Amino acid sequence: MKGMGLFRALRTTHRSRTMTRQQLHLLQQERLARLIQHAQKHSPYFEKRLGPLSVPLRLEDLPVTEKHELMNHFDEWLTDRSVSKRDIESFMETTDNIGRKLNGRYLVNTTSGSTGHPAIVLYDKATMNVVSAIAILRGVARREDLLAFLKNGKRTAGLFVDGGFYLGNGTVRWNQLRMPWRKNQIIVDVRQDTAAIVQKLNDFQPALLGGYPTALELLLPEQQSGNLHIAPVLIMAGGEHLSAELRMRLQQTFGCTVQSTYACTEAGTIACECGEGRYHLNEDWLIVEAVDFEFQPIADGLAAEQLLITNLFNYTQPFIRYVLTDRATIHSDPCPCGRATRWIELEGRTDDILHFADNIKVSPLSFQSMIAESAPIERFQLIQHNENKLELRLEAQDREAAFAAAEGRLQSFFRDHSLQVDIFLSDKMPQVHSKSGKFKHIYANTDYLPERCT
Repeated sequence: MKGMGLFRALRTTHRSRTMTRQQLHLLQQERLARLIQHAQKHSPYFEKRLGPLSVPLRLEDLPVTEKHELMNHFDEWLTDRSVSKRDIESFMETTDNIGRKLNGRYLVNTTSGSTGHPAIVLYDKATMNVVSAIAILRGVARREDLLAFLKNGKRTAGLFVDGGFYLGNGTVRWNQLRMPWRKNQIIVDVRQDTAAIVQKLNDFQPALLGGYPTALELLLPEQQSGNLHIAPVLIMAGGEHLSAELRMRLQQTFGCTVQSTYACTEAGTIACECGEGRYHLNEDWLIVEAVDFEFQPIADGLAAEQLLITNLFNYTQPFIRYVLTDRATIHSDPCPCGRATRWIELEGRTDDILHFADNIKVSPLSFQSMIAESAPIERFQLIQHNENKLELRLEAQDREAAFAAAEGRLQSFFRDHSLQVDIFLSDKMPQVHSKSGKFKHIYANTDYLPERCT
C-alpha cells in the first residue's frame, strides 16, 4: 500500500463498486494478510503482539487493540523507525504546523480526546490518497448534488473547532497551503459567538456547508430570521449523530440535501450514505466487526456494544482490531441502492446544547474540545444546573490540577462572551446512566443524570 498515488487509489476504489460480497471478503483477506506481514516485520509492538499466526490467517486470532495501550507503546507501534512521539509532540507545539507535514511525509492528526487521552494519528501519502478517493467517489450520495456543488465553485465552509491538529481542520489547511491561490475552503470556529459565525458565512456564501449537527442546529433560527442568508446546495453533517428530525429541519430551512458520513481519525470514512439514507461500510478498505463488551462477535442485525476496526491502508501506523466505543447495528440485508456492502445503523449520541444568558447557545463539541485539551483527563461530564452554574465531573490522575486547567479554559471562553458562570468540581465521578447504559458528556439540566446531584 505504501506509495499508492491518488490515481491508483481512485481506480482501485472505483473498481470495487461492482464486487460481490464474496469478492469483497476475498479482497479484505488479501489486504489483511499484506498488512499483517508488514506490521510483523516493521512494528516491534506488533511483532511481539501478533506472534506466530495460523495459515490461513483468521481475523479472530488477532489481538484486540485499544487506544491507551497503543499510545503507551507509540514508538514501538509505528513502522517508520525514524519517527518518535517526542518528535511529533515537539512538532505540534507550533500551531503553524497544522496542515504541514512532519518530516515532509506525514500529516499529523489528533482525536478530540473526549473519552480519554487524545490519540495521535499519522497520515502518510498512501493514507491521504485512499481517504481522498473515498471522499471523491462516495462522499456525496446523489450525483445531482455533486454536480451542483461543482457548478457553484466548490465553495466549502466547515463549522468545526479551529486551531487544533484535528483531521478536518488539518486537511483544510493542508489544501490551503498546497494551493494558496484557491480561496474555496474555510473553517469557521464553532466556539465563536453566533453573530460572528453568521457574518463569516454570509461573506463566504458556501455551496457546501459542513459541520457538527449541534452547530448546524444553532443556525436554523438565524436562517429563518434572515440574519443568515446563504443558499448551500448541500449540507454535510459529521462528528455527531444526525437525527432524522434535525435532518428534516435543516432540509426545510435551507432547501437542500442534508447528508452525513460515519468517520473517525483512526480509520477515515468508515461508512458513506447512499441515496436511500443508509450508511454503507467501506469494506474494500476496512474490516468492521460488531462485538459485545467482552469482544465476542455480535451477529448482523443485532445491536453491538462496540466496534473493532481494522484499517487496511495505513501501513505507517497499523490499526488492527482497534476498539471504537460506538454502539451500532450492522445489517447485511440488501439495500435498494444496489450496493453489495453491509450497512451500519449507529445509536444516536445525545450530548446537549447548553443555553446561557442573552440567548447564547454553545454546542457540546465546543466544550468537549476545551476540556479535553486543557489537561490529561480520562473522562468527564459537564452538567448545567442553570444558565449561571456548571458542575464538572472528572476522572483524572490529578483531579484538582485537571479541574483548574479545564476551569481556566472554560472561564476564558465565558469572559470572551461576557458571561459570568460558576463552575464547581463535583465529588461524583462520570458514569453511564443506570437505566439506559448510555454515556453522555454534556447535560443541559439535572433532570436526566446517571446519578441525581443535589
